[in-house]
Amino acid sequence: MSEEYLQTALLECKNLLVGYNSALETMKIPFDFSLVSGTVVALMGENGCGKSSLLKTFAGLLKPVAGSVSLEGKSLTEWAPRERAQEISLVRMSSAVPPRMSVSEFVRLGRSPYSGIFDSRTDVDNRIVDESMALLDVANFANRPIAELSDGERSRVFLAEAVAQQVKILLLDEPNAFLDIPRSHALFRLLKKIAVERKMGVVVSTHSVEYAERYCDKIMVVNGGTVKVAAATDARKAGLLDWTETFE
Repeated sequence: MSEEYLQTALLECKNLLVGYNSALETMKIPFDFSLVSGTVVALMGENGCGKSSLLKTFAGLLKPVAGSVSLEGKSLTEWAPRERAQEISLVRMSSAVPPRMSVSEFVRLGRSPYSGIFDSRTDVDNRIVDESMALLDVANFANRPIAELSDGERSRVFLAEAVAQQVKILLLDEPNAFLDIPRSHALFRLLKKIAVERKMGVVVSTHSVEYAERYCDKIMVVNGGTVKVAAATDARKAGLLDWTETFE
């Protein structure tokens, strides 16, 4: 069997419109979208176009204005919060952190959806946390307070916590905003690696056309009230990236 044949739909959107209250001025046309396992999708568009609202809708944190979002064939509204947390993680680099919590303690929060009534941690949980910290290269400052880290270091810790959660869908809001160029390249290579190896679907909001075209399978663009998706190799030819070259 080919790799493409083995891919499965994880998140499916039908006639979707997102926003707050009853409408979102910048998104006017409903769209369909399917996130399949083993793929990384770059989410792009100007600031304020609705990317963050879209990620929140994919995560079940924001109710669609219209249309539906289903997770593995079942509407997001039918998933209990704890069950959904075992399937989807939304990582926002601007999130506040507890001032005295250490890096290892924060990464352990990724195991919370699986812990029992007494919030216990098993040997399996500990192993997954250790592996996640090693994968994101944060184990060497595991005992430091996360609030004292640089923005780039903190970004990697946030990602380690999400990886420890072992979700099937990873939603990232500008994860390389505070990373230098070498670590940004490493991050996108890692996202592709874990998507394939763990059969995950990844949607990553980014302003970098280079990373989107080089490392992602598809590019989703929010622009002019529409959402369009194309293969990363076809996006430029299809005009999805024209907005990046328009200045007024």
